[in-house]
Amino acid sequence: MATITKRKKKGGSVAYTAQIRIMRDGERVHSEARTFPKKAMAEEWAKRRELELKTPGGLLSAKWRGVTLNDAIERYLHEFAQGAGRTKRATIQQLQRFPIARVQVNELTSEQIVEHGVLRRNSGVTPATVNLDITWLGIILRTAVAAWKMPVDLAEFEAAKVLLKSKRLIGKPRARDRRPTAEEIEQLRAYFRRSQRIRPTAIIPMEDIMDFAIASSRRREEITRLLWSDLDEAASTCWVRDAKHPRHKLGNHRQFKLTTEALDIIRRQPRAQGEDRIFPFRPASIGTRWQAATAACGIEDLRFHDLRHEATSRLFEAGYEIIEVQQFTLHESWDVLKRYTHLRPENLTLRTAATP
Repeated sequence: MATITKRKKKGGSVAYTAQIRIMRDGERVHSEARTFPKKAMAEEWAKRRELELKTPGGLLSAKWRGVTLNDAIERYLHEFAQGAGRTKRATIQQLQRFPIARVQVNELTSEQIVEHGVLRRNSGVTPATVNLDITWLGIILRTAVAAWKMPVDLAEFEAAKVLLKSKRLIGKPRARDRRPTAEEIEQLRAYFRRSQRIRPTAIIPMEDIMDFAIASSRRREEITRLLWSDLDEAASTCWVRDAKHPRHKLGNHRQFKLTTEALDIIRRQPRAQGEDRIFPFRPASIGTRWQAATAACGIEDLRFHDLRHEATSRLFEAGYEIIEVQQFTLHESWDVLKRYTHLRPENLTLRTAATP
């Protein structure tokens, strides 16, 4: 129901405020007001808004008026990303820095989403990076609809994806096949040893951590979560808690096989009183040390994660079958595992064919 209120302003001028209140079961479920210089303008607005609010979904849209994509991102981070890793949160938060974050959620169009893709591509990022933005945008918008009943037009998002693909603004990441050479590993090992001699008590044992990554195929974050209490030396196995998974990371505790080299590295780690972690260090600190080492050694485009690739390939080169390699690496899919294997022919051992 709309009411028009007349009031005098300073200087003697008159203003008319149109206020709309919607009541259900004796309770007010919606209220909004606007002020106009003429009564006819106030009455016209009130009639139009009443008709808009009576249309299907009109009241719901009014409830979320003024709520931006930035607001939805903040709520998603608070309610659904509490246990997310640093990289995942940073990727989501990055969306907040772009103009699209200031768009009202219920007014987001496919054109605005495509404009964001063009903006990101023009900044020099790859289609795979743009695709990551669009993936998280879709997750947030679908959450807004399902969890908060926001009036988001998901058809606009799907239309934007079609346009982005047709313009080749989004795409899948290229399969990475970078493996460290023997010379690069020796360079890094020498660098870490020099660092260890300079500061023997205040530095991360990076040589051991590098060698363990190659021997175990564990990711940087996983290495720092391994526990002495989860280690079974007799069976040469250990548990990794919250192992990486495309959908279910938290609580995804999995047991993996340790190579002889990996177990030897664990055995020589010092055990601090009250500390159950085998490698009690921060993943970010390991990453920082790795970047400093590769830069100092002049090694280009070698990531710590490439050591997992190296470990996987070495297992195949040692003669393990794919189902056996999976017990070490814990890859979820055999197809994904195949993508990580880039074998060096010179490392393969020839087998004698069985005689009939």
